[in-house]
Amino acid sequence: MWTGYKRLLLIGILIIMLLSSCQPFSQQDSQQKNQLTVLTVEFNSGAPIPNLYLTITDVQTGDVVEEAIGSEEGEAIFSKLKAGREYAIAATTLENSEANVGYTTIENFTYDTTKPYYRLQTHFSRDEQELDVPVVMQNPELPHGCEITSLTAVLNYFGMNVTKLEMADHYLPKQEIRTVGGKRFGPNPNVAFAGNPRDKAHGMYVFAAPIVKAAEAVIANKQENLRVTNMSQASQADILELVREGVPVVTWVTLDLSKPKQKAERGWIYEGESTSRDAFMNLHAVVLTGHLGDKVVVMDPLKGYVTYNVDQFFNSYRELGKQAVAVHK
Repeated sequence: MWTGYKRLLLIGILIIMLLSSCQPFSQQDSQQKNQLTVLTVEFNSGAPIPNLYLTITDVQTGDVVEEAIGSEEGEAIFSKLKAGREYAIAATTLENSEANVGYTTIENFTYDTTKPYYRLQTHFSRDEQELDVPVVMQNPELPHGCEITSLTAVLNYFGMNVTKLEMADHYLPKQEIRTVGGKRFGPNPNVAFAGNPRDKAHGMYVFAAPIVKAAEAVIANKQENLRVTNMSQASQADILELVREGVPVVTWVTLDLSKPKQKAERGWIYEGESTSRDAFMNLHAVVLTGHLGDKVVVMDPLKGYVTYNVDQFFNSYRELGKQAVAVHK
């Protein structure tokens, strides 16, 4: 009798254990279906890079969805992504992220639940194929000064002792945006910077031609043996060839290579025109310093050194009208 009772009790315990174990496994299977494992590897060797700091940003909203520290095996797991949504994944060291300097690798991808693994190539050491353009950060003094800061970095690369503020205050062509009768009037960005790069609230942007003028003016004033070329409308192949020849190129793209965003209410009427043009809200300028396989390396005045997919980089370049400036010896 007692033996039969013990047998029934044991059977009951086994049934309860089986039932209780089913739910966690079911939940786990469900969670795994929505998980993305990112493997960070070294660009040249393909070896896993451990302990990197990764963030995933929703490209449409600009919001950071998740962040994680990679394991010793170079893996980081994300579980809050939505199928069919476009994200930007960024990887750097934790130290670099806190100091806002050093290499960052950024790639865009569309999350597909049928592809649970993503391989992110990156590297964090200087390569002999890259130009040693110094890192010059635009903030905090020049919140809208990415273009003139990028030029400053290039001039410093060629040994010129100039600062971003000297360039912004004394050499960059600038014109204010004014409001008359409820309408905004200002310069064509192909002629002068709209506003002031120091002005966070009202400063806007500038295109390649005024940056060429700023470079030519400071080179002439300091009697340097350098020349400047407006490379706007140049092909991807032509720009990459310059970099291979040791010529860094200031290149206009968008922030994190996202789609160009424009707003009518921030736009203005260009001098000599009668209708207002929408303003770019995510325009950015960086220095192209290297090309490694399917990656380009840039000096970003907001982030330091960053690697991007070459096709995504030049697609952004084309979407912003193909604006670029090269400084040569």
